[in-house]
Amino acid sequence: MSAEEISGWLAAILTTLIFVPQLHKAFTTKKTQDISMLMIMLAILGNTAWFVQASLTSNIPLMVCAVLIIIMSMILMVFKYNNDKKQKE
Repeated sequence: MSAEEISGWLAAILTTLIFVPQLHKAFTTKKTQDISMLMIMLAILGNTAWFVQASLTSNIPLMVCAVLIIIMSMILMVFKYNNDKKQKE
């Protein structure tokens, strides 16, 4: 594996891990009021753009990273929406 591939995978892993603590905290505390829905939507849109760019350049680490962040962002979005809705009731 080349240095370029290793750095790509390292960057993909570290970038993807950004969302793990937030997901864990949201599911543990059941508190999502302080999480910005706009931030989540921008993460989805931005990583969709990264996925398209990575697909066009055959950058596998970036494609994996983008897909995982999109999935985690969607999970967080649904959880926030449902949790915030329950809080208002």
